[in-house]
Amino acid sequence: MKTFLYRAYHFFPIQLLLLHFRKYQILLVFWLILFSTVAGGFAKVFGAVSLFLAPEYLGRVSFSSTLILGFATGVFVMSWHITTFILHSKRFKFLATTTQPFFKYCLNNSIIPLAFLIFLLFREIWYQKYNELSDATTILLLIEGFLLGFLFCIFISFFYFFNADRTILRDMQRKMGGTKKILYQIMTKEAQVDEDALPVDRYFNSVTSVKKARNVDHYNKFFLDSIFKKHHFATFITIGAALVLIIIMGYLTQYEVFRIPAAASVLAFFSVLIAFSGAFVYMFRSWAILIIALLVLLLNWLLANGIIDTRSRAYGLNYLNVTQRPVYSFDHFNQIFNKKQFRSDKRNTEKILDRWKDRVAPEGNKPKLIVINVSGGGSRSATWTMNVLQRADSLLHGQLMTHTVLITGASGGMVGATYFRELYLEKLEGKPIDLYNGQYTTNVSKDLLNAIFSSFAINDFFTPFLHFKIGQNKYPIDRGYAFEQQLENNLGGVLNKTIGDYAAPETEALIPMLIFNSTITEDGRRMIISPEPVSYLTFPEYKYPNRSVRDIDGIDFCRFFKNQDPLDLRVTTAIRMSATFPYVLPNVYLPSNPTIDVMDAGLRDNYGQETSLRFLHVFSRWINENTSGVLFIQIRDTKKDEIMPIEKQTDLDNIVLDPLFTIQQNWTAMQDFNQDDLYAYAEEFLHVRMDRIIFQYVPEGSDQTAALNWHLTSREKADIAAALYNPTNRSSMRFLLHSMR
Repeated sequence: MKTFLYRAYHFFPIQLLLLHFRKYQILLVFWLILFSTVAGGFAKVFGAVSLFLAPEYLGRVSFSSTLILGFATGVFVMSWHITTFILHSKRFKFLATTTQPFFKYCLNNSIIPLAFLIFLLFREIWYQKYNELSDATTILLLIEGFLLGFLFCIFISFFYFFNADRTILRDMQRKMGGTKKILYQIMTKEAQVDEDALPVDRYFNSVTSVKKARNVDHYNKFFLDSIFKKHHFATFITIGAALVLIIIMGYLTQYEVFRIPAAASVLAFFSVLIAFSGAFVYMFRSWAILIIALLVLLLNWLLANGIIDTRSRAYGLNYLNVTQRPVYSFDHFNQIFNKKQFRSDKRNTEKILDRWKDRVAPEGNKPKLIVINVSGGGSRSATWTMNVLQRADSLLHGQLMTHTVLITGASGGMVGATYFRELYLEKLEGKPIDLYNGQYTTNVSKDLLNAIFSSFAINDFFTPFLHFKIGQNKYPIDRGYAFEQQLENNLGGVLNKTIGDYAAPETEALIPMLIFNSTITEDGRRMIISPEPVSYLTFPEYKYPNRSVRDIDGIDFCRFFKNQDPLDLRVTTAIRMSATFPYVLPNVYLPSNPTIDVMDAGLRDNYGQETSLRFLHVFSRWINENTSGVLFIQIRDTKKDEIMPIEKQTDLDNIVLDPLFTIQQNWTAMQDFNQDDLYAYAEEFLHVRMDRIIFQYVPEGSDQTAALNWHLTSREKADIAAALYNPTNRSSMRFLLHSMR
């Protein structure tokens, strides 16, 4: 029994596994992240699990996509072997006396990689079957692609190192005077005291055979160290080649064929990171922590002094006009958003409303006025919004868009609303558009997460110096750029426009006004983006003002940045500014003085209701005189008035974390409560009838809600489509149809 336990404990794979937990535990963090991600834990809210279990390449989950993912997994596994070999090989001197020592090391160091591969494959089978609704043939094809990619990478790696082994042996023979002399020198007894050495009894010599480890006490220390150093040099060449490849990929990601699956990009990023961390520790040893601290301080100094500037920008906006940048101060707000400007902008919009009325009710009747609010919520909300708009407009025979005056909201909902409005405009222009074609909903539901994470792993870290130009302005190629490019591709390029391109059709009341919002991070004000002048939305209009200044809580983008070509802002950038979920997309930096940046509109108003109600208040007199009522339509991707399950037992986790995340967990509910109160006041200042109609995405199962990210599974897409026909939404649709008669 004692012999068995001794041999088991001193078995090389067990010694390596224990060593990883004793030394350089930071390297195990990479495996922990991967295991947790595949299990659906790490970055769950961002949908990271789908990147690994449903990898997309060229817009499809296919044999090619899993082949690339398998190859990237092989790269990460080899990077793990290379890095740990550099750090730990000195503890196992017997390896130098074996043929192909690096191969022997990898074979015995495969407990963790093998466990991850098995776990990943089982999870992929389950995920494809139950979430992507794939059949057995498709699943087998995907698994085959993954395994072929993985094995191909392993084959290439060992082919390189087998050749390296032969080169190393020939070099050693040459330096030490031939075979006879090398045998004499390596057998020369030399006292060796190595406190780091670990005892090994047996090891895997091949996949099917176990061999006893050779005693190397009588071997020449110089010979053993030389063998390892030359293997380390071979691995450093591999690391350098990997970095060069990553940089090349950064240049090529502008072309769709080179946009590899996001999980593959993440694994490539991890591979380089783990390799460099190991090489860094190996070279600098005890100085490593101090040097890292100095590098961090240097990076901070470069960023603080503007020597390195990777901040994301608003594409189309002029950043070169430094001398005429607007001052971001309350005094300046009070000057430009004044009463005169308020009245001018209000008259401009009233003319639009007059044209809208003449077009909708040419005989002088009082029409119904529709305002549409859409919620944030990534691809889930974008797809839900598109489903609702298509269904409602078709049942109303096109009257929904005809009667709609304003559309606003946040994040994903604005993707669906902007796309639907553009299709409506193209139809008016005579293009052969079937507005209710299911392909348009399919386009909106296509993956965006893959492009974001691919760019994050490659461009944002390894090629932050890459730029593209619009006119004379240069903009960094980052994950914001990748998001916009992928969004344009998914939607067939129809949103390849500027906000100024919509100024004329909005002014002529051919299409509804569409207002983008985002949140200014410095003070929480709204950045209001519209091609029409809308300074009347920047502050509340009091009936009896008793102060000389206004309570300005919003910024009219085009008015504020009038010297920065605001109408040249790309439509996809306006969407991105409204949909900048923290960390997923970068905050957008704007050319003010001092500079400000903006992020997701949902931080201030996830439904656009605050903007809509202020619009109704400003034009309440016109609405009361010229319409027969207001239909206030809210399209939201969450259930209203929902009480989440309340835990009856309080544990340490609740006590410590609940105070930190209470506001975050209840953010949308608190906005609902506040906006319900505002809506009640709106019913008072509007003398015509005002009806609120809510369409809400409620999943069939309480635990099957589509994820809040930029990726949807096949099951989630089907669930969103089916939600149109639940009793609540059917009732809302009937009420809408009745109200429009």
